[in-house]
Amino acid sequence: MMLRGVLARIVEDPATIVERDKGVAFLSAVRPIYQLANVYYFCANIPRRSSESYVHCAFSGDFASQAITPRAIASDQITDLEIVKLAQRHQRSGAFAPQFDVGEAEDGEDVFTSAIGLTTRGSETAILGFSRLSTSCDPDSNEPPPLAELKILGDYFHSHILRRNGIDTSDALVVSARELDCLRWVAAGKSAWEASVILGISERTVRFHLNSAREKLNCTTTTQAVAKVVAQQLISV
Repeated sequence: MMLRGVLARIVEDPATIVERDKGVAFLSAVRPIYQLANVYYFCANIPRRSSESYVHCAFSGDFASQAITPRAIASDQITDLEIVKLAQRHQRSGAFAPQFDVGEAEDGEDVFTSAIGLTTRGSETAILGFSRLSTSCDPDSNEPPPLAELKILGDYFHSHILRRNGIDTSDALVVSARELDCLRWVAAGKSAWEASVILGISERTVRFHLNSAREKLNCTTTTQAVAKVVAQQLISV
Protein backbone atom coordinates (compact mmCIF):
# COMPACT_ATOMS: atom_id res chain seq x y z
CA MET A 1 0.00 0.00 0.00
CA MET A 2 1.44 3.34 -1.00
CA LEU A 3 -0.11 6.53 0.32
CA ARG A 4 2.01 8.78 -1.84
CA GLY A 5 -0.34 10.75 -4.04
CA VAL A 6 -3.46 9.64 -2.20
CA LEU A 7 -4.35 13.20 -1.14
CA ALA A 8 -4.26 14.31 -4.78
CA ARG A 9 -7.15 11.90 -5.40
CA ILE A 10 -9.44 13.47 -2.83
CA VAL A 11 -8.65 17.20 -2.69
CA GLU A 12 -9.82 19.59 -5.41
CA ASP A 13 -6.68 21.73 -5.52
CA PRO A 14 -3.36 19.78 -5.54
CA ALA A 15 -1.58 23.05 -4.72
CA THR A 16 -2.89 22.72 -1.16
CA ILE A 17 -0.82 19.56 -0.62
CA VAL A 18 2.51 19.87 1.21
CA GLU A 19 4.85 16.87 0.99
CA ARG A 20 8.14 16.11 2.73
CA ASP A 21 10.72 13.43 2.05
CA LYS A 22 11.51 13.12 5.75
CA GLY A 23 9.36 10.46 7.39
CA VAL A 24 7.52 10.52 10.68
CA ALA A 25 9.82 9.38 13.50
CA PHE A 26 7.04 7.79 15.54
CA LEU A 27 5.87 5.57 12.68
CA SER A 28 9.46 4.71 11.79
CA ALA A 29 10.08 3.59 15.38
CA VAL A 30 7.11 1.22 15.29
CA ARG A 31 8.41 -0.75 12.29
CA PRO A 32 11.32 -2.65 13.87
CA ILE A 33 9.40 -3.35 17.09
CA TYR A 34 6.75 -5.32 15.21
CA GLN A 35 8.90 -6.43 12.24
CA LEU A 36 6.84 -4.40 9.81
CA ALA A 37 7.91 -3.31 6.35
CA ASN A 38 6.05 -0.03 6.82
CA VAL A 39 3.36 1.71 8.86
CA TYR A 40 0.79 4.10 7.41
CA TYR A 41 -1.48 6.73 8.90
CA PHE A 42 -4.35 8.28 6.98
CA CYS A 43 -6.80 10.83 8.31
CA ALA A 44 -9.33 13.03 6.55
CA ASN A 45 -11.62 15.84 7.67
CA ILE A 46 -9.99 17.04 10.88
CA PRO A 47 -11.77 20.34 11.64
CA ARG A 48 -9.29 23.17 12.16
CA ARG A 49 -10.80 25.39 14.84
CA SER A 50 -8.65 28.44 14.11
CA SER A 51 -9.52 28.84 10.41
CA GLU A 52 -12.79 26.94 9.82
CA SER A 53 -11.03 24.60 7.41
CA TYR A 54 -10.23 20.87 7.28
CA VAL A 55 -6.92 19.03 7.50
CA HIS A 56 -6.13 15.76 5.70
CA CYS A 57 -2.99 13.66 6.34
CA ALA A 58 -1.19 10.75 4.68
CA PHE A 59 1.93 9.63 6.59
CA SER A 60 4.26 6.66 6.58
CA GLY A 61 7.65 5.91 8.02
CA ASP A 62 9.13 7.29 4.78
CA PHE A 63 7.23 10.49 4.04
CA ALA A 64 4.56 12.89 5.27
CA SER A 65 1.95 14.82 3.31
CA GLN A 66 -0.83 17.13 4.40
CA ALA A 67 -3.54 19.22 2.78
CA ILE A 68 -5.91 21.90 4.07
CA THR A 69 -9.24 22.51 2.34
CA PRO A 70 -12.04 25.00 3.03
CA ARG A 71 -14.65 22.22 2.99
CA ALA A 72 -14.84 18.65 4.23
CA ILE A 73 -14.18 15.90 1.69
CA ALA A 74 -17.23 13.87 0.72
CA SER A 75 -17.47 10.45 2.35
CA ASP A 76 -17.76 8.57 -0.96
CA GLN A 77 -14.35 9.88 -2.02
CA ILE A 78 -12.79 8.63 1.21
CA THR A 79 -14.42 5.18 1.25
CA ASP A 80 -13.02 4.48 -2.22
CA LEU A 81 -9.43 4.56 -0.93
CA GLU A 82 -7.57 1.26 -0.52
CA ILE A 83 -6.51 1.88 3.09
CA VAL A 84 -10.10 2.67 4.10
CA LYS A 85 -11.44 -0.39 2.30
CA LEU A 86 -8.93 -2.58 4.15
CA ALA A 87 -9.96 -1.18 7.52
CA GLN A 88 -13.65 -1.64 6.72
CA ARG A 89 -13.02 -5.21 5.61
CA HIS A 90 -11.29 -6.01 8.87
CA GLN A 91 -14.10 -4.40 10.86
CA ARG A 92 -16.73 -6.43 9.03
CA SER A 93 -14.83 -9.67 9.60
CA GLY A 94 -14.73 -9.18 13.36
CA ALA A 95 -11.55 -11.29 13.38
CA PHE A 96 -8.86 -10.86 16.01
CA ALA A 97 -6.11 -11.42 13.44
CA PRO A 98 -5.57 -8.83 10.69
CA GLN A 99 -7.17 -9.32 7.29
CA PHE A 100 -4.31 -9.14 4.80
CA ASP A 101 -4.24 -8.14 1.15
CA VAL A 102 -1.37 -9.68 -0.79
CA GLY A 103 0.64 -7.52 -3.18
CA GLU A 104 4.12 -7.39 -4.63
CA ALA A 105 7.03 -5.23 -3.51
CA GLU A 106 9.42 -3.55 -5.94
CA ASP A 107 11.88 -6.45 -5.64
CA GLY A 108 9.16 -8.96 -6.48
CA GLU A 109 8.68 -10.21 -2.92
CA ASP A 110 5.16 -10.69 -1.60
CA VAL A 111 3.96 -7.98 0.77
CA PHE A 112 0.98 -8.44 3.10
CA THR A 113 -0.96 -5.29 3.95
CA SER A 114 -3.76 -4.62 6.42
CA ALA A 115 -5.40 -1.67 8.18
CA ILE A 116 -7.50 -0.91 11.25
CA GLY A 117 -9.79 1.98 12.14
CA LEU A 118 -8.71 4.36 14.90
CA THR A 119 -10.72 6.04 17.64
CA THR A 120 -12.06 9.35 16.34
CA ARG A 121 -13.25 12.48 18.17
CA GLY A 122 -15.67 13.83 15.60
CA SER A 123 -16.51 13.32 11.95
CA GLU A 124 -12.92 12.61 10.87
CA THR A 125 -11.82 9.30 9.36
CA ALA A 126 -8.60 7.88 10.84
CA ILE A 127 -6.86 4.66 9.76
CA LEU A 128 -3.62 2.89 10.70
CA GLY A 129 -2.23 0.59 8.01
CA PHE A 130 0.77 -1.73 8.13
CA SER A 131 2.59 -4.13 5.83
CA ARG A 132 4.91 -7.09 6.27
CA LEU A 133 7.15 -8.83 3.77
CA SER A 134 6.84 -12.57 3.16
CA THR A 135 10.36 -13.11 4.50
CA SER A 136 9.46 -11.62 7.90
CA CYS A 137 6.05 -13.19 8.46
CA ASP A 138 3.52 -15.78 7.52
CA PRO A 139 0.03 -14.22 7.56
CA ASP A 140 -1.42 -17.68 8.30
CA SER A 141 0.85 -18.27 11.29
CA ASN A 142 -0.20 -18.14 14.92
CA GLU A 143 1.76 -14.93 15.50
CA PRO A 144 0.06 -12.10 13.58
CA PRO A 145 0.91 -8.49 14.42
CA PRO A 146 -0.61 -7.60 17.83
CA LEU A 147 -3.60 -5.54 16.73
CA ALA A 148 -4.44 -4.35 20.24
CA GLU A 149 -0.99 -2.77 20.65
CA LEU A 150 -1.00 -1.31 17.14
CA LYS A 151 -4.47 0.14 17.76
CA ILE A 152 -3.28 1.84 20.96
CA LEU A 153 -0.20 3.25 19.24
CA GLY A 154 -2.32 4.44 16.33
CA ASP A 155 -4.78 6.12 18.69
CA TYR A 156 -1.92 7.90 20.45
CA PHE A 157 -0.53 9.13 17.14
CA HIS A 158 -3.97 10.28 16.01
CA SER A 159 -4.41 12.18 19.29
CA HIS A 160 -1.08 13.89 18.61
CA ILE A 161 -2.27 15.00 15.15
CA LEU A 162 -5.54 16.27 16.61
CA ARG A 163 -3.70 18.28 19.27
CA ARG A 164 -1.54 19.86 16.59
CA ASN A 165 -4.72 21.10 14.98
CA GLY A 166 -6.22 22.59 18.13
CA ILE A 167 -8.40 19.71 19.30
CA ASP A 168 -8.17 18.89 23.01
CA THR A 169 -7.29 15.23 23.64
CA SER A 170 -5.97 15.64 27.18
CA ASP A 171 -8.30 12.94 28.47
CA ALA A 172 -6.37 10.40 26.36
CA LEU A 173 -2.96 11.33 27.75
CA VAL A 174 -3.02 9.56 31.11
CA VAL A 175 0.14 7.48 31.55
CA SER A 176 -0.79 3.95 32.61
CA ALA A 177 0.57 2.16 35.67
CA ARG A 178 2.46 -0.32 33.48
CA GLU A 179 4.04 2.52 31.48
CA LEU A 180 5.17 4.10 34.76
CA ASP A 181 6.62 0.75 35.85
CA CYS A 182 8.73 0.61 32.69
CA LEU A 183 9.86 4.22 33.07
CA ARG A 184 10.69 3.61 36.74
CA TRP A 185 13.08 0.75 35.95
CA VAL A 186 14.67 2.66 33.08
CA ALA A 187 15.19 5.54 35.50
CA ALA A 188 16.92 3.06 37.81
CA GLY A 189 19.41 2.28 35.05
CA LYS A 190 17.88 -0.94 33.76
CA SER A 191 17.79 -1.84 30.08
CA ALA A 192 14.52 -2.74 28.34
CA TRP A 193 15.50 -6.43 28.58
CA GLU A 194 16.31 -6.16 32.30
CA ALA A 195 13.01 -4.36 32.92
CA SER A 196 11.17 -7.12 31.05
CA VAL A 197 12.69 -9.78 33.31
CA ILE A 198 11.83 -7.81 36.45
CA LEU A 199 8.25 -7.13 35.34
CA GLY A 200 7.66 -10.60 33.88
CA ILE A 201 6.76 -9.33 30.41
CA SER A 202 8.49 -9.47 27.04
CA GLU A 203 11.15 -6.96 26.03
CA ARG A 204 8.95 -5.97 23.08
CA THR A 205 6.11 -5.15 25.48
CA VAL A 206 8.45 -2.98 27.55
CA ARG A 207 9.49 -1.08 24.43
CA PHE A 208 5.82 -0.73 23.48
CA HIS A 209 5.02 0.83 26.87
CA LEU A 210 8.03 3.16 26.63
CA ASN A 211 6.96 4.27 23.14
CA SER A 212 3.42 4.86 24.41
CA ALA A 213 4.66 6.90 27.37
CA ARG A 214 6.89 9.05 25.14
CA GLU A 215 3.98 9.83 22.82
CA LYS A 216 1.59 10.62 25.67
CA LEU A 217 4.15 12.88 27.33
CA ASN A 218 5.11 14.53 24.02
CA CYS A 219 8.75 13.46 24.42
CA THR A 220 11.17 12.37 21.71
CA THR A 221 13.40 10.25 23.98
CA THR A 222 12.88 7.95 26.93
CA THR A 223 15.26 10.12 28.97
CA GLN A 224 12.98 13.10 28.45
CA ALA A 225 9.94 11.01 29.42
CA VAL A 226 11.67 9.86 32.62
CA ALA A 227 12.60 13.44 33.48
CA LYS A 228 9.02 14.60 32.93
CA VAL A 229 7.38 11.94 35.11
CA VAL A 230 9.98 12.54 37.84
CA ALA A 231 9.30 16.30 37.67
CA GLN A 232 5.57 15.59 37.92
CA GLN A 233 6.28 13.29 40.90
CA LEU A 234 4.67 10.34 39.13
CA ILE A 235 7.74 8.23 40.00
CA SER A 236 10.67 8.72 42.38
CA VAL A 237 14.34 7.92 41.77
